Amino acid sequence: MDVKINQVILHILDAGASEPVLSDRPMELDADLYEYFSVCIEKAFASDDSKNCRFLPDSPFLQEMQHNDDFIDLSRRIAGVIFEQLLQYQGIPSGDLAVVDCAADGVPFYAVLKLNYRPGFTHVTNVMGNGQCSTIAPQRTLLPGNSKADEAALIDRANLTIRLIEKKVALDDKKDFYLSTKVFACTQAMPEKAKLKAVCETAVAAVQQAYPEPEQLDDVPPFDGGTETAVELLVRNQAVDNTISVEDVRTRMEEQYPLAVPAFEQALADSGVECNDRVTVSPSRIKKLESRSFKTESGIEIKIPAELCNSDDAVEFIHSATGGLSLLIKDVLV
Repeated sequence: MDVKINQVILHILDAGASEPVLSDRPMELDADLYEYFSVCIEKAFASDDSKNCRFLPDSPFLQEMQHNDDFIDLSRRIAGVIFEQLLQYQGIPSGDLAVVDCAADGVPFYAVLKLNYRPGFTHVTNVMGNGQCSTIAPQRTLLPGNSKADEAALIDRANLTIRLIEKKVALDDKKDFYLSTKVFACTQAMPEKAKLKAVCETAVAAVQQAYPEPEQLDDVPPFDGGTETAVELLVRNQAVDNTISVEDVRTRMEEQYPLAVPAFEQALADSGVECNDRVTVSPSRIKKLESRSFKTESGIEIKIPAELCNSDDAVEFIHSATGGLSLLIKDVLV
């Protein structure tokens, strides 16, 4: 992804203060800060914790976006609304709010990055008489050092859609989201990782329902993890640029498991995932689909590349008369 940053303004939202510290001008960006915020934005776009949402018709923020072209004023208004919620609900963590005027692959965005504080320690040196003494002091307001925002809103200025990464906090004696409900007023959507899980699980269940006997499937191992592996690989192999097209998955299902398609479509509709959806998948989650783990009752765990689970030359699943399963690994080098 090509991220171009135009300007960044930082506001301090600390619940320990009576009011926020709002900046009047953007910060000066050196190479390190430019890279820090660029990586934050790239990770937010790639995160499968994100949700693709739309502003509600009566969203005050939507009205603000449509009529306020002043970047600094808009950022201050966002910070002010979040700070009001922070004072009202103790479950919302304090943090610094970076609002970024940027473009992602040429599309103009506002990236709202909430960098929540982390407790930690730092060294302090005190001069005592004609000597000095160094010690360790606790810090309450350290920022994340891994270039990752805990909460984020990526606002597409062209079509006024919003991509949210948010966390549930305690609101009025129950846990709920506050960014989508109280700050931006947008629709509640399913996180991308939940969509991926729904696609994988409904596909596996549909195949196992349509083909209850292993011999009904050609070139697919028995339902000892093999069929699940094969279907999850089918889903994973549709990934292009960290996205998976649900329609492409349905097409592959129709080619390989035609009897399972009706059940897959019905179960998918019940899960809330639509056939025209594109699911964002992080590289780390795609990597998890590349292997399967098998664990014995005694705690021995074996991880096998998913492709090899379908190879009789590499591994063999042996079923016992009592319903147990043994795994034969071939050509072991010692």
